[in-house]
Amino acid sequence: MEMYKLTSKTKLVFLILCTIILYNSNPLADEKKNLPDGSRLIGTMGLLTFVVVPESKKTSIEFHRQVISAVCTPKKTCFLRVYTNSKKAPEKIPLDDRILSEPTMMFQRSAKHRSEVTQWSCRLKMSLKSCF
Repeated sequence: MEMYKLTSKTKLVFLILCTIILYNSNPLADEKKNLPDGSRLIGTMGLLTFVVVPESKKTSIEFHRQVISAVCTPKKTCFLRVYTNSKKAPEKIPLDDRILSEPTMMFQRSAKHRSEVTQWSCRLKMSLKSCF
C-alpha cells in the first residue's frame, strides 16, 4: 500500500479550509455580532445560551428584549440565561460562581409547547409578577 505524501502547501490549504468551515458552522457566530452594546456571549451548554450584560442595564427590560432578539431565532426553541459580571470574573464555560451569583433574567421558549416564559431575578427587586 502506497502512502501519500502531503506537501507543506497542501497541509496549509487544508488547515485554512478547516478553519473556514469550523467558523462558518458556529451557530453563535452571528449572534456575537448582533448583541446590544456591552453585552457578551459567554457560550452554550447543551440547549442553554449564556450572556453577560452591563451592570447599568441589569434592570432594563428593553435591553434584555434586544438580547433575546439577537440570540433567539423567532419561533424556535431557545433557553437563555443572562447575568452581570460586576466582579470581573473570567467569562467562560463552565460559569464562574461569581457570575452565577448575579443572574438578571431567564428566558425560555419552547417551539414544541408553543410557550414563552421570561423571569427576572428576585435580587433585582423589580416589582414584577414572579421572580427566581
